[in-house]
Amino acid sequence: MRISHKYRFVFLANLRTGSTTVRSILDHYSDIKSVHITQISERFPFYYHISAQELKPIFEERGWDWSKYKKFCVIRNPYDRIVSLYHHSQQMKFKKSSHSPKAQLRFFKERVQYLVDSKKPFRDYVTSISPKNRLTTSLKEFVCDKKGDFLVDDILVFENLTSELQAYCKKIRLEFDSESVPYLNASQNRKFYTKYYDNLTKRRVASMYAYEIEQFGYDFKE
Repeated sequence: MRISHKYRFVFLANLRTGSTTVRSILDHYSDIKSVHITQISERFPFYYHISAQELKPIFEERGWDWSKYKKFCVIRNPYDRIVSLYHHSQQMKFKKSSHSPKAQLRFFKERVQYLVDSKKPFRDYVTSISPKNRLTTSLKEFVCDKKGDFLVDDILVFENLTSELQAYCKKIRLEFDSESVPYLNASQNRKFYTKYYDNLTKRRVASMYAYEIEQFGYDFKE
């Protein structure tokens, strides 16, 4: 997550959608840069993958006008994103922290389940995850309020990220050099996403992430 009061933007970083890359591009312009969830406190509650529903009340508490900011995030083909999440879970490790016991407890519970899931074959991993979990959240859970109304203004597409981010940066008056975009935190040693699926896992992902599949025209490309 990144916030700029000068340029009036809020970037919400849904996990495994190129968010590390986008955050690095926005760093120079940002007044608030998110931290790992184990490092948050009441004074600084801004963690990497905070949702719009969590962030809006923080704006209101601090007297910041949510409507005056351009809020955006990135979406990715759910079939591809789940494979990326699977590999990401296998690479994760516990991090020590002396911050916020409440944040540590929340993180610990999520991380334990995430690491347990990571030891499963892909088929079992897919059948065990939930779109309501913070780490595997669906777009609707991430950017909508409890009524289902959007809390963001724009959604960029991961598959066209460089060109769409370039256009968006121009829109919010930021400089952008497409030739120097750093592609950070990408999954390593993975096959094309279709190679992981069988009929059961395809149906499961199609059901859990039906909203983004339908709204953004995603399909399972052989």
